[in-house]
Amino acid sequence: MGDRQEALADMHRDHRPGLLAFFLRRVHNHSEAEDLTQEVFARIAAMDDVEMRRADAYIFQVAANLLRDRARRMAVRRDFAAGARAIDGRGVDPIDPHRVAAGREAVHILRAGLEDLPERTRQIFLLFRYEQLDYRTIAESFGISSSAVQKHVYRAMAYLVDRLGEAE
Repeated sequence: MGDRQEALADMHRDHRPGLLAFFLRRVHNHSEAEDLTQEVFARIAAMDDVEMRRADAYIFQVAANLLRDRARRMAVRRDFAAGARAIDGRGVDPIDPHRVAAGREAVHILRAGLEDLPERTRQIFLLFRYEQLDYRTIAESFGISSSAVQKHVYRAMAYLVDRLGEAE
């Protein structure tokens, strides 16, 4: 077996249980969690050799990105279904009061979650997510490594996703 295949096999052995648990806590469906876990490793396997050497450092970032992609796909499907029902004449109010209330609740949960984060983690997350600064720029301004910035961002995202999941 080549070095690359060995590295992938080691990574799969070391990270699969944690990734599966990560996804199960969020999607509550074992089959879907398995699929998402497998997709993480498929994306890692598609990386070039330079990125592969650093894959351990951002394997959970890949997982978080997959969850975001999944949420977007589900939203598109819901919107499509709502549009199809409206076209069929069954009607769907585009300003559904339940959706508005759920959105407001989600914003409230996220704001509270942001306040609960350690100050430095919150600042780094906001710079990354809302100011759209890259890891390197944030790392330089805080005097830390890019991987430390990445860990702060991951922790913040994982915490906020957990908070939203608890509210459902």
